[in-house]
Amino acid sequence: MSFLSIPSQENLFTAVKNAKPTDEEDDDDEDETEVRLIPRCSPIPRKRGSSIADETAEYMRIQQALSGGKRVSFADTTGGDLVDVKEFTAFDSEDEDSAKWEEEEAKYRQAQQTPIYCVHPEFCMPSDGALLQAVRSNKVEVEDISAVENEPLAFCGVIRVLNISFNKAVYIRSTMDSWTSYYDHPADYEPGSHDGETDKFCFKLCFASPYTTHGSRIEFVVRYETSEGDYWANNSKMNYVVTLLVSYEDTSSEKEMYIRNVRSILKPHKMHRQEIEFELEDEEEQEDPIPSRLVRPIPTCPVIFQPELDVELIEASATT
Repeated sequence: MSFLSIPSQENLFTAVKNAKPTDEEDDDDEDETEVRLIPRCSPIPRKRGSSIADETAEYMRIQQALSGGKRVSFADTTGGDLVDVKEFTAFDSEDEDSAKWEEEEAKYRQAQQTPIYCVHPEFCMPSDGALLQAVRSNKVEVEDISAVENEPLAFCGVIRVLNISFNKAVYIRSTMDSWTSYYDHPADYEPGSHDGETDKFCFKLCFASPYTTHGSRIEFVVRYETSEGDYWANNSKMNYVVTLLVSYEDTSSEKEMYIRNVRSILKPHKMHRQEIEFELEDEEEQEDPIPSRLVRPIPTCPVIFQPELDVELIEASATT
């Protein structure tokens, strides 16, 4: 049946039987039945509600009880600021953390030792007589090699040449990788060095990275160019060699002082009483040394102890 259809008149009303109490049933001979008709589709009547004014008053009473007397007020009505600005400090960046870590690590890092460089020629310098004889025969010769002040990786040299022409030039061919590569460096003429037979030229060479370690070598030869031809000086075909020597300052004493000043977090060793007595005896012997001598035993008469006799006790035991 659709909800729009009208119900039939049949079974529209339902009979309801209300029984009387049991005490009255005994008195009445006839069974009386009270019949009350209730429509089948009729809703149950709802209890009449209170008025709108009463409901409003009840609602306000409940709200006041729940609020507990609190009131809402705004900051601008009381003279305050509507906006509260708070500043936050940013976290440390990774760069700052790494800088702090390096600073903390530097406190415990061992100080880097400063290297001391020294250039050492691997050939002997000729004497004055031998130098003049070599210049006359070879037309060019290395006279001297010396270190450069305030430049520990550099050295300078003096070349003596025979004055056979006015136009002349001197070049230094050097290598630091055993002639895998080489460079030609021009030498400078030294003014006022002419002595009527020879002239002087000077040059400067320097060790460069990565050839700055101990034992690095610079090999060089000298080429003398003149209008009559080129002449070479190569230390009797052995080349001129200058070696770099590297040393470091001795910091062993500083390390010992550092180790002594370092304190351990472990508890000190507890000395036993016997060890303390031995140390005290050693200190007393060191403070008051007594000359050692041979001590011989002295003969003495032993003391004999005689027990005391109780006479009364002896007589009593004899009578018994």
